[in-house]
Order: sequence, then structure tokens, then C-alpha cells
Amino acid sequence: MKTFVRPLAAPFAIAAACVAFFIVYSYLPLTAPPRYNSPDETSNVFFSRHFARSGTLWIVEPLNLVTDGLVHPRSIRVVDNFLVPGGFLGLPVIYGTIAKAAGGGIIPFLTPLFSVLAVVAWGLLVASRFGRKTGVGAAVLLAAHPAWWYESSRTMLPNVLFCAFLISSAWLFFATPIRSVIERGGREGLPLFRKADAALAGVCIALALAVRKAEAYWIALGIVALAASAWKRVPWTRLAVFAAAAVLSFAPFLILNQAVYGHPFATGYGSGLAVPVGELPHGRGDALLGPLRPLLFPLGFAPRTALANFWTYGVGFFWWWSILVACGVAAFVLTARRRKVKWSGDAKSIAIAGVAVTAWLVLFYGSWSVQDNPDPSAVTIGSSYLRYWLPVFALSTLPVAWLMRTAAETVRPRALRPLLALMLFCYLGASAADVFWAPGEGLAAVRSELRRYDGIVKEIVAKTPQDSLIIVDRADKYVFPDRSVITPLRSETTSRCA
Repeated sequence: MKTFVRPLAAPFAIAAACVAFFIVYSYLPLTAPPRYNSPDETSNVFFSRHFARSGTLWIVEPLNLVTDGLVHPRSIRVVDNFLVPGGFLGLPVIYGTIAKAAGGGIIPFLTPLFSVLAVVAWGLLVASRFGRKTGVGAAVLLAAHPAWWYESSRTMLPNVLFCAFLISSAWLFFATPIRSVIERGGREGLPLFRKADAALAGVCIALALAVRKAEAYWIALGIVALAASAWKRVPWTRLAVFAAAAVLSFAPFLILNQAVYGHPFATGYGSGLAVPVGELPHGRGDALLGPLRPLLFPLGFAPRTALANFWTYGVGFFWWWSILVACGVAAFVLTARRRKVKWSGDAKSIAIAGVAVTAWLVLFYGSWSVQDNPDPSAVTIGSSYLRYWLPVFALSTLPVAWLMRTAAETVRPRALRPLLALMLFCYLGASAADVFWAPGEGLAAVRSELRRYDGIVKEIVAKTPQDSLIIVDRADKYVFPDRSVITPLRSETTSRCA
């Protein structure tokens, strides 16, 4: 009986964990009204549903014909009197396509689903390079990391979807699961299928870039760093297939950008890869890079500001996690030195690429002065910096997972299970506390706000005709699309229009 039950225990445990995390990630869609706490989420869900119905990403707003394009909420732009997405087109297209087949009700639950799949892919990727125990640890750590957990629960933001496609691409390319299945089956007559992993990896990276094209900078940097650090081991044929599939898969989005914005590389933020929203820093960093600054760092280049923001949000906000990461890194380095162990090729390449990518992300987004909250001094879990640095948090699970595996191998078996259970309980508790009850924008506070604003919007709808124009400030994210809106409330342009 034991020989039959034991092989089934692991798949059932993994499936149960995936279902549990899917449910907790879906906390807001399951318990809150269908409102959203940011203009980006409102825009994404609006155009996802519109794309599912019509197959287009533009809609006429008749009032813009007489207001010179002023009638629109934040995160939605007006192009030739049409309302169009104010960001990247990948999420509305992908979610709208799925909703066309499965129904619009599935849209708020797609990010939790992709998040769970990404966690599994991350565990399989790490396991393929560092062993099963490390892979399981990395998957659990990522699934319950407060930044990942929180952003997975803000279901219409694109960052988790971007990371999901990126992780899936890396798993397909490096772990080659399809090729492994073919080789285990002894099928020698399927040469094309041996390249399927690289081709699918290229498709996934193209979808990731469609969701967040601005991340092309550091993705390219990471690929170059990996190739340079493992030059003799680079699978050039597989890399060529990957690149070709990525280009072909991304081409339709260039055509769609042309149709929506009038230029293949334009986005809802502006032209090219720029994201000119918020206050851009100007200082010695800009002067140092000169004409290269707009090309390399379109959000500005201010190293001291970037380091200060990373210390506040990337290190200090989840201080207990930062301590675990520091312990993992220190233990790995000390163990390698004490035992005079030479780093494996994989560990060295990942370390080099990880440091390069982390440095770039810190400088790229940290230099930007983002104000998500009406209070500029507020430091909350809803900060955009935490979303932008999700890849850094994912990479940081590696040293902690290695530390857990090393501890498991040195502790007595009898004491191991209670110790690991206690560690997991403390980790889940600390994460849940940050995710649900962090001051300002924890999920409990967000849920309360959504319920309050749902009541306000229902009252507005009951007291105004459908063709009303509501002038608001930050309430546009709730009022739209039930009523047309114009922002901001206190503006000379708005006053002239009114």
C-alpha cells in the first residue's frame, strides 16, 4: 500500500497547494465588488472586456467631439477622438482573447491562474538546475512572498502576467521539458519537436514584452550576461530558434500598435519604450550620460535616488525577508570558501546575470519619482516600485531556498519536519500580515475602500442620467465606465470645458 500511496502523495500535495494559492490570490474578486483601486486596473479590465466583445482596442466617446479629447479617465488616452488603452496592449489582448472563449467573468481570475502556473514553472526551472528540494523551496517561497502575493491579488495589473510569461520562457528554454519527454521515450524520429521548447520559449518572451515592452532593456541585458558568462556552453541553434519565434510572435503586436497609436513602437505611454508618467529626475546622472540618457534610462538616471528608493522599498519594507536573503547569500559564500568549492557553471552564470539585472532594475525604476499615493511621504505595499522589482524578489528566493535545503541536510531527520513546518508557518504568517493588513493599501483596506466606493457609484448612477459627464479627481477609477468622466476636478482646462 505504501508503494502505491507515496508516489501519489506529492502530486496531490502540489495540486492542493496550487488550488489554495489560487483562492487566496483571488481574494478581491471573490469578496469585493467589481471595482478597482487604480486607473490602470480599470483601463485593463475595460479594454479586456471590449476586446472580447468586439476584437478591437478602441471605442468612440461622442463627448470628445465637442471637448477636444478631454473626456477620459486616467490610464486611458484619446487618439482621434477614440478611447484607447493608456499602457501596453498585451494584457487586454491576451485576457480578451481568453474571455472570448471562456466568458467575461473569467477575466478577474486570470492573473491568479497565471501566477500559480508561474510558481510551478519557477520551481521546475530551479529544480532542473539545483535539485528537486531547492526547486520546491524556491516555488513555495515565491508563492508566499508578500510582493508576489499582493500583486497576484491586484488582478488587473500587468506585472505578474509579465513575470509569468518570462518565467515560463526561461523554464522552456533551459529545462527543455518537451525534449526531455522525447528523449525519455526513445523517439529519435522527431527532430522538429526537439526545437519546440526553444520556439515556445520565444513565444512566451514575445508575450511578456507585449504585456510590458519597457522591460526589453533588462531582458536583453540578462540574456547577454548569461551568454557572456557561459560562452562555451551556449546552445546557439536553440537560441536562434528562440529569437526567430520571438520576432514572429511579437510582430502582430507591432501591427496592433500601428493601428491603435499610429506607430509600431508607440504605446499608451508615448513613443518607443518610454514611460513618461510622473516626475522625471534631473541632475548629475542625466548630465553624466548626456544624449544616451533618454535612450538607456527614459525615466531618468539618478543613482542616489535609486539606491534610496531600493533601500526603502526593496530592502526595508520586507526587512525580515531581506535578512533571510542576506543569510542565504552569506552562508553560500562562506560554505564555498570553507570547503574550497568551485562554483558550478550554472550558479556562476545566474549570479552574474542576477546582479546585472538587479542593478539595472534598481537604477531604471528607482531613479523615477513615483507618486501612487495622495500623500507623497506614504510608504505602502501598493507602491509601484514593488511591482517593478518583482523579478528581483523572484531571484532572491534562490539563496533562501539553498539555505533551506542546506539546513534540511544538516538537521536530524526527526527534528526536520517540525522545524520546517514552524519555519513555513512563520513565513506564511509574516507574508499574510503584510499582504492583508499593511497600513494604507493592504488587501483588507482595499476591499473596504472598494465596498465604500461601490455604494457611492451606485448612488451616482441612480441620481444621474446615463449620458452624464462626471468631473472628478481620483474617483475616475471607480466611476468609469458607468459614467463618462473628465479629470482633474481643479483645472483651468476642465473649467473651460464645463
